[in-house]
Amino acid sequence: MLRIPFLRNLLLLVLVMVACMPLYALLILHPAYHEQLVHETEDESTRFATNLVKVLHLEGIRLERDTLPVALAEQVKAIRDDRHLIKLRVFSPDGEIIFSTDSTEVGKANSSDYFRNIVAKGKVFSKVVEKDHQTADGVITKLDVVETYVPFMAAGRFGGAIEVYYDITKRVAKFNALTVRTTMILVLLSLGFLVLMVFALNKAKVSLEERSRAETALRQVNDELETRVVERTAELSAANAHLTSEIAERTLAQMALSQALEDSRRDREKLDGILRSVGDGLVVADHQLAVLHMNSVAEKLLGVPFEKALGQPLDRLGGMASLPEKVRGMLVGTSTTASFDFELPGVDPKHPRVYQTRISRLESDAEQSGAVLLIQDVTRERELDRMKNAFLGMAAHELNTPLAAILGFSELLAFEDDARPVTPEQQGEYAKLIHNKALELSRLVDDLLDISRVEAGQPLILDYEPVRLDEVLREVIRPYQEKSQRHRFELHFSSAQTQIAADIGRIRQVFNNLISNAVKYSPQGGLIKVTLGNGGGRCRLSVADQGIGMTADQVEHMFDKFYRADSSNTAVHGVGLGMSIVRHIILAHQGEIRVESQPGIGTTIHVDLPLTPSV
Repeated sequence: MLRIPFLRNLLLLVLVMVACMPLYALLILHPAYHEQLVHETEDESTRFATNLVKVLHLEGIRLERDTLPVALAEQVKAIRDDRHLIKLRVFSPDGEIIFSTDSTEVGKANSSDYFRNIVAKGKVFSKVVEKDHQTADGVITKLDVVETYVPFMAAGRFGGAIEVYYDITKRVAKFNALTVRTTMILVLLSLGFLVLMVFALNKAKVSLEERSRAETALRQVNDELETRVVERTAELSAANAHLTSEIAERTLAQMALSQALEDSRRDREKLDGILRSVGDGLVVADHQLAVLHMNSVAEKLLGVPFEKALGQPLDRLGGMASLPEKVRGMLVGTSTTASFDFELPGVDPKHPRVYQTRISRLESDAEQSGAVLLIQDVTRERELDRMKNAFLGMAAHELNTPLAAILGFSELLAFEDDARPVTPEQQGEYAKLIHNKALELSRLVDDLLDISRVEAGQPLILDYEPVRLDEVLREVIRPYQEKSQRHRFELHFSSAQTQIAADIGRIRQVFNNLISNAVKYSPQGGLIKVTLGNGGGRCRLSVADQGIGMTADQVEHMFDKFYRADSSNTAVHGVGLGMSIVRHIILAHQGEIRVESQPGIGTTIHVDLPLTPSV
């Protein structure tokens, strides 16, 4: 059995386990029993001392000789009938023994370090003293005892201590006997387990030896069979060697052909995938400018399917009549790229789509090359360019008009002479005109700044305060009533006062834009009706005019930057920022704005604002 490594290792493991079980009882269980005995004795001593203090009513009293109760000796005597209590001593805060069951100790002082550093600081001190060893006081004891010092406090300070000696000789003897019995039981169990394991290992040895003999016999039979198989295989290999060589050559040829076809298919699919993934229209032409390829985007842009365009000249594709000359000029020249714009009808016949075509030379190994055309929708970019140019012209005009007035009237005031005297009335009038024109410039600059902040992603800064909308409306409308004789204003307020929390400057800017537009876009005059009311926690304002009105398309673009409903030379002056800013201000106040308009009838603008915006 010992010659088999597995069984030998298993036997050694069992021996280690058998040896560890008694050691476990001696080294772990016995110390645990002893520690539990000490812990229970300490608890018993603490409970005894605490109960004694309560019985004698010593709580909160500094123990001195004259403060000890008369009944202390009788109580202790009655308690000493407990055979486990050997001795009881009472200490004053100074460590003096003021009572002891051994009267010869009264008057002695305990100056040991454990008393000063542990007991006097309010902590329980306990010590286990074995037989024939010294106690904490240096006395040799003939018994196994536990001495415990239990302090008690008086007004937050050390008020004294009670020392109790308990006899634990019999308990120690019981625990030692229990340890011996446990150890003997574990030894017997370990020996029995060892005997069983030796018997089992011996059986396993016999089984393993029988299995080894069977495996040896099986191996011999297998060797003989393998020898026969090798001989037969050699004969078959020799017979099939030539056939295998021919099959291998044919297989390699077929695999090479299949791989070449598969690579070609993958390349074609990859090229088709690339062309389909291009977001712009793509057209490929040969050196004769006949269409070779076209992606789906180009088919949709030009309105011609690839099947019909294949092999057709480029000039037959929609919008590319002048294309062949540009492509030929690039192919015969030194330039490798060129571009031009062309237009195609859009959804709205009045607004065609603008496309930019970039032409690149298609290089190939052949002497003759072709061209690649990339078609991109640039309608939005061209419209932005047009709007920017229009904005620059309008802004220059709008800035120049008040500036000319300011310069003219300021020149009259600054260069006044005797030949052209300026009366005080004229000075006031000129100053007022200069001030009004400066306000126009300031409003225009403020509009531009507001738009730039919004475009930069910065929110409009609002300074909330209580605002009386009826008063602000009257204040804004009053100048228009005084200036315009052709317009009639009607104010309809559903309540005497309509007050909300808002930025009064921004609200005044909104009202001024709405009333100004109502006046400007009703040049023939007419009724301008302003309605103000509240309900459901919101304020509702409507401004209706009888002006030129707008189409549905104009209403859709009304809040776009730089947009003006009438862009003709006779149109109302402005840069097209007012309504865009109005919408941003309303949204910043958590409100809503909507427009109703019909050409030739007029326009009504509805504004809803919360009475108290949510934070």
